[in-house]
Amino acid sequence: MEYAKGSEPVYDWHADPYWRNRRLSPAQIQVYDIRLEGLRQGVGEMLEMREVLSSSLLPELEERDRLANTIPVEDVTKNRNEQAHLKSLANEFGWMNVLRSNKVQSNTFNSQESRKCRWIHLSSKFSDYLPGCLLGLSDWSQNPNRIAAALHQLEHCINQQERFSKHGRYFAPFFQHLREDYGDEEGTEDGPMLLSVPFMDWTVDGETPPLRFQVDKREGYQSSRSTSHLLRSILQHFYRLEDTSDRESQQVFTKHRPWTTDRNLDLKVRRWYGQYPTSLNVDELWILVIDARHIVTFSSNQSWGTSYRKTQNATLKSIWPPLQLSARIMQVSFRGLRNALVNTSDRQSEQDYTSSMHIIAALSGALGMLHRSFWTDITLCLSDRYASYLGHLQYRLHRSPSTKLVMDLLQVQEELNIIISIMEQQMDLVADIQGVPTAGRNRRHSQRHEQRPLSSLPPENIATYRQMSFSRLSDPAAQLLENLQREYADLVDLRENSNALINRTIQLVNIRLEDHGKAILVFTMVTIIFLPLSFISSFFGMNFSDIRNMEQSQSLFWIVAGSLTVGTVAFSVFLAFYGGAITEWFVTWRENRNRRLKRRTAIKNRGLELQRNQIRSFEVLDALRPTGVP
Repeated sequence: MEYAKGSEPVYDWHADPYWRNRRLSPAQIQVYDIRLEGLRQGVGEMLEMREVLSSSLLPELEERDRLANTIPVEDVTKNRNEQAHLKSLANEFGWMNVLRSNKVQSNTFNSQESRKCRWIHLSSKFSDYLPGCLLGLSDWSQNPNRIAAALHQLEHCINQQERFSKHGRYFAPFFQHLREDYGDEEGTEDGPMLLSVPFMDWTVDGETPPLRFQVDKREGYQSSRSTSHLLRSILQHFYRLEDTSDRESQQVFTKHRPWTTDRNLDLKVRRWYGQYPTSLNVDELWILVIDARHIVTFSSNQSWGTSYRKTQNATLKSIWPPLQLSARIMQVSFRGLRNALVNTSDRQSEQDYTSSMHIIAALSGALGMLHRSFWTDITLCLSDRYASYLGHLQYRLHRSPSTKLVMDLLQVQEELNIIISIMEQQMDLVADIQGVPTAGRNRRHSQRHEQRPLSSLPPENIATYRQMSFSRLSDPAAQLLENLQREYADLVDLRENSNALINRTIQLVNIRLEDHGKAILVFTMVTIIFLPLSFISSFFGMNFSDIRNMEQSQSLFWIVAGSLTVGTVAFSVFLAFYGGAITEWFVTWRENRNRRLKRRTAIKNRGLELQRNQIRSFEVLDALRPTGVP
């Protein structure tokens, strides 16, 4: 349901049977237009992103059945099943065709129907929306056969890249152009394309978001495991075929709460996030490029805070928790990219904003969501959280090293390895999009080792070391890759620090175990010596007539006790030094004996078989011998 000022309902989408029978309606999607605006005096035209309210789409929605009635399925394919499939998609998603416009804005004097680019965001993880959006938002008046071929390629790509796990389906990181003639004709570079990349997000406890932020009724607050891509923790993402429920409560983001000891941090967390982060999750960002002017993104968008405004008739969600993906892309990454274009462009034509440019903005908003290298307003970034926890474990190391501390350090190292693995996938994908031929782990490690340390930089450059990430404003893709590489280097350093702490803890624990071993050795020697004496004393001290009334002197006791003690000590030392060799000799002797017995049995069986063969040969010769021949 959509609300205007004063929270008065404008249009009840659920009351209309047309939308009630469809899984997707305009009230459940977010539509943004990127246009040139002349709002700032003295600055000139500036790219701005404006949200298009679903109530403003009502006049265009009067032609919602236009594509379903005009789609040329008979001209596209002769296959009856394919025609029925296209017709079904058109009936379900054809209304989205009213969201596209071929009028490209060139200046601020153009009509409001023109725009640089339209971005549609869906908070969904259902892959069956992908072909529906591609069909509904494509221009079927221009070469429908090419659109049908792109749909076939999209469905094939989904079947190839969609994987299954214990925790639900997911996409492997990839990007795929959906046109066979990609690059052959002018303008095909921004043609249909599908991209999937994992990104890290936080989960916070809060109220269930409104329907607008739960696109599909099947999804609910968390997707069902049977039909959807479930939002997974970092452990579920990495150990996708295992049950990690017993380990989820031990995540660093779950058990490490730095705001409990830092009052200033506690105030910042409450101010920016509304509630405390509970766990670290892995989400997926799908980007479906329709053409140069239309792009659709998908993500579960499950980082919810308590920033709701409760009114009399509805609960409206604020657009600003800093970790909400759509708000992050719109208010941070897009504006940074827009400002970079203004600072590096001399002509208005160079400020053209297309789908390929918005891909970088969407990737920057998702991949940099928890990294300080992208923006400094992240209060609890990844590197700070793990560095803080490692500092806490280092303090415990100096106080009392233990095996429990080793297990905690191994857990931190495990999570860092998973995060670094996800970042490597992200960097490879961005490098592939950018067209870097040497993208890969070896290249990153070689660059990292060749990079000069901070101490070797000139003094005048040290102050701007963190600002070096802003040196490639003219190339947004290179800027994105560089930011990822910088954050990647920090996380790798944290992993190396954790490895050093593990080695140091193990060394201290071994030193303590060595002292414990000496004490155990002394205790064992005393026990071996005095245990026989205790046994003999108990034996001779028993109150029986044949023992108590013996006429022998005390020398008998010491002879028996000394002999038994010496024999016990000698036997124990012999077993300690030669017990393993004796056991190994016995096992080897038994294996050799069994081998010899098997060999004799095999030879005997072979001899019996030869005898049987000879007997059969003689019987055959006797049968072939003529009658009367001796």
